[in-house]
Amino acid sequence: MSIDNPRWWPRLLPLLAATVAVGTDAWVVAGFLPALAGDMAVSTATAGLSVTVFAVAYAVAAPVLAALTSAVRPRRVIAVALVVLAAANVLCAVSTGFGLFLAGRVLAALAASIVTPAAGVLAARVAGERHRGRALALVISGLTVATAVGVPLGSVLATITSWRAALLGVAVLAGGAALVIHRTAPDPPAGARQRIVERLAPLRRPRVVAILALTVLGMTAAYVPYAYASTLLPGGGHGWLVGVLTAYGVGAVCGSLASGHLTDLLGSGRTLAVAYVVMALSFAVLASHPSAILVVAAAALWGTASWMQTPPQQHRLLAAAPGSGPVTIGSNASALYAGIALGNALGGILLSAGRTPLCLAAAAAALAALLWNLGLSFRLRPAAAGR
Repeated sequence: MSIDNPRWWPRLLPLLAATVAVGTDAWVVAGFLPALAGDMAVSTATAGLSVTVFAVAYAVAAPVLAALTSAVRPRRVIAVALVVLAAANVLCAVSTGFGLFLAGRVLAALAASIVTPAAGVLAARVAGERHRGRALALVISGLTVATAVGVPLGSVLATITSWRAALLGVAVLAGGAALVIHRTAPDPPAGARQRIVERLAPLRRPRVVAILALTVLGMTAAYVPYAYASTLLPGGGHGWLVGVLTAYGVGAVCGSLASGHLTDLLGSGRTLAVAYVVMALSFAVLASHPSAILVVAAAALWGTASWMQTPPQQHRLLAAAPGSGPVTIGSNASALYAGIALGNALGGILLSAGRTPLCLAAAAAALAALLWNLGLSFRLRPAAAGR
């Protein structure tokens, strides 16, 4: 039955709740990084390693855990993973040392790496082949909604109470999503078991590797300053931090929604070119030590450009590896988090040099992604995959 039938929309919405919980968990740390560093008696750059560790664990675990859980009913997989995600946040909230906190973030990443791909596969099965793209977009939109709503709310909660309360809030969100999934999500039979080598088979295709490399590079550029957003404000004005995170999140939602239409209108290559140019310009503005209001405005453009990348990249992957949609989209999620890990690690290295080098490095990475995209568009054009 088609997704156009209204009866299917309520069945897909629980999956949106799941990815909102995952997205909030993934990026909430950026809203209280200085407080976390102070509590744990580590530097801000060291505290930022928690974002890097999360992203690396997600990128490595996603294809492996997807293969291991492929023969289990997806609703059960998602619900159990969300319960583990809730427990991981409780562990982080009660941790008294940074080592235990990092262990909790690894556990959270393992759970998150199961939820998003499984939710995508389940949504695609419910929607049917004709509307598969729309179903996948619905699942991905939960991640951008999290940046617009969940992360700023977590930052507010951390300011009013503590960062520990913010993580407990994420645990409640994940637990609630697990209950919703368990009670209301579709429950089709499990798929065929996939061996890890079968899941990774598309990675032997040079075109797929080149597209995934662009995802890594583009997300590296986007996330060089993200975890250290508080340092972008004049005088470290943390009062504006919620505004910056909210602007970034609203931009992310707009960019994610707009890029699908732009991809249909302009093609994947041109849509990505627009994204990388806008991203580089927003980082150039942030490097110029603007006022807090301009930082918020630049953050909105930054968020828009960052999340314009995913739909056109998915479009390219589906064209480059027909019949391997779940595998290539799952690989793209791994590449996305690998880029986040690299960007955050680079940001941590550059943080001591100040805001200007941090933002200029991000702008340079965005321009490098632009050049890679232009070359990739040229190479893909003969197969009509550059659209």
